[in-house]
Amino acid sequence: MFKLVRFEIKKIWNTTFFRLFLVAMVLFFVGYYVFVYINTTRLEDVTKPLEDVLQTLELGLEENKQALESAKEELEIKELEETIEFEENYIKERKTEIEILEEENWDAILQIWIEDAEPYAESMRNSNDTHTYTHPTLFNLETYVAISKWMQEKDITPLLPADRHFSYLTFYDQEVNSTSRAEAELIMEFLKEQSNKYSSTSIHYLFRLFGILFSLTGAVFFLFLLGDIVTKEGLGRNGSINLLHTQPIKRHNILASKFFTAMLISLLILVSAILFSIIVGSVFDRIGDWHYPVLIYGEDRTFTLMSMGVFLIKAVGMFMLILFFCYTILFLFSIITKRALVALGLTIATILFGILVGEELITLGIAQYIPFQYFSVFEVLTNELALTLENFNLTYTNGMISLSIASLVLLVVIYLVSFIQTKISN
Repeated sequence: MFKLVRFEIKKIWNTTFFRLFLVAMVLFFVGYYVFVYINTTRLEDVTKPLEDVLQTLELGLEENKQALESAKEELEIKELEETIEFEENYIKERKTEIEILEEENWDAILQIWIEDAEPYAESMRNSNDTHTYTHPTLFNLETYVAISKWMQEKDITPLLPADRHFSYLTFYDQEVNSTSRAEAELIMEFLKEQSNKYSSTSIHYLFRLFGILFSLTGAVFFLFLLGDIVTKEGLGRNGSINLLHTQPIKRHNILASKFFTAMLISLLILVSAILFSIIVGSVFDRIGDWHYPVLIYGEDRTFTLMSMGVFLIKAVGMFMLILFFCYTILFLFSIITKRALVALGLTIATILFGILVGEELITLGIAQYIPFQYFSVFEVLTNELALTLENFNLTYTNGMISLSIASLVLLVVIYLVSFIQTKISN
């Protein structure tokens, strides 16, 4: 088996298409890292606007002090004194915040943000505003505090910007209070943009990269790469694959070697992505925080937190199982049709049809056992898919089980079809 796998890898490596793919893959990795690096908010990007605002506030404070000196009416004097006191305290707090940021004292800055958010959360609980959808929701505040405390405990550098009011949205934050619908939409777009944080560290870049790759798009991409692995030698009577049949090698061993090759190449590509992220992150920024918190939604607005490293490991496992499932469909159609493009087209069509059918059957008790439901890996892991489709049976565990069972059933079907074809050809 090892010799057959090595033989298949050599054949694939020697193809122009595969080498062009490697070049394109590297260019994509580099290009996306450049994009992430440019869009990463740095410390100076946060402190500079604060300093500009501070200068404006200090000018306003000075004007109020001058107005106080010339004020004569008692009411005006009292109002100015109250205003000046408020402005002095506010300026003092902002100066302290800037100093803490410049010192990169993340524990202290997180504590400031926690103390800012907790009273709002308590107020909403007392008012029984538990299930609103207007930003900030109680869920927003509670998760923000929990994430901040998690980062404090594990000494994690937060992604910037990290201000509670404008930099964090959850699934439930779907609207804002505003005077007009158009203004509300603009505010929500701004909030979404601010909450869509980038980081050029290795872990966070990989998180974003895999967020793109671990989806239907990524699965189709791999299918196109290896779409002809079964049919490239020809499966008919005159195909070059028949030369292998003259050797003491069974047909199912040939197919098995091709399957293992497809999985091995897929895994090597993912490992390459990991190595690339580690290298560029270390050179241009840093490795990042393995324990950075990822929000996992629960039923009835409950939640848990998962470290980003564990999240990525689970995501890789599920995506590899999705590829395993996709390759079984591809191999089945390949040995039936004996044509690469036809097999590839039927495979993609089957997947798309399966996803559509799965969405239609979401209210049925069998929805969680349909493997096509789980192609959006990150949404499955965070339970966003479960929230969107209102079915919390769509879990990571059920996804792994259904994908595994479906793949094994298809492997048995492939073996039977291959066995029957061999008998007929003989």
